[in-house]
Amino acid sequence: MAALLDVANLEVEFGGVVALDDLSFTIETGQICALIGPNGAGKTTLFNCVSRIYAPTSGSIRFDGRDLLAVAPHRIAQLGITRTFQNLALFPTMSVLDNVMTGAHIRGHVGPIRGALKLGTRGEERRLRDHAVGLLERLSLGHLAQHPAAGLPYGTLKRVEIARALACGPRLLMLDEPAAGLTHSEVDELANTIRSIRDEFDLTVLLVEHHMAMVMGISDEVVVLDFGSTIAEGPPEQVRNDPKVIEAYLGTPAS
Repeated sequence: MAALLDVANLEVEFGGVVALDDLSFTIETGQICALIGPNGAGKTTLFNCVSRIYAPTSGSIRFDGRDLLAVAPHRIAQLGITRTFQNLALFPTMSVLDNVMTGAHIRGHVGPIRGALKLGTRGEERRLRDHAVGLLERLSLGHLAQHPAAGLPYGTLKRVEIARALACGPRLLMLDEPAAGLTHSEVDELANTIRSIRDEFDLTVLLVEHHMAMVMGISDEVVVLDFGSTIAEGPPEQVRNDPKVIEAYLGTPAS
């Protein structure tokens, strides 16, 4: 398999504070790759560099061989990269369907702003709406299509955000702490969902997550950060038993 995402020697500084320090790793096409590490290790900073919210101080990011740092931030989704956020970024007064359609409009020619204001062509609007409805049905959200996002359970809103990301037609789906705030049963359901949509939609998944049971259960590759640098990388079982990972993140066993 070829590398879809190649991060090389990435450094990010904020006012002299080093957030990422010579970070390098690759993700092969079709993998579920988890990025783990203590709070402040640089995981979300890496997400923000890939999605072009932050500009790194040095280093490179290549997506399917293309220099991602040369791409305008508003073009990232059109390349096939979408993400969710730690804090939900939905429009609370809009319906679930309209929230998902803000992602679907990336696939069309109207654009998300005109689409949200319903200023698009009728044919495209109907096509994108049908696509969004299909995604909601796929994620067992079809019965909530016309319900406002406000007031829905947190776990449901997490699935709505994933549906919106899928509506963009991504090749790389980045999930930033999708299990945060979920119950044990919701985490199990989420794990099954991530695996199934990876296969069904031919995705590569980059996952930031603190829920170790889920990470170790669904990941093909795990990259461990500490103080902005990689301290381990490999299959879950290898990483789980790495002494540096146990010390830095998973905790040392009681003596």
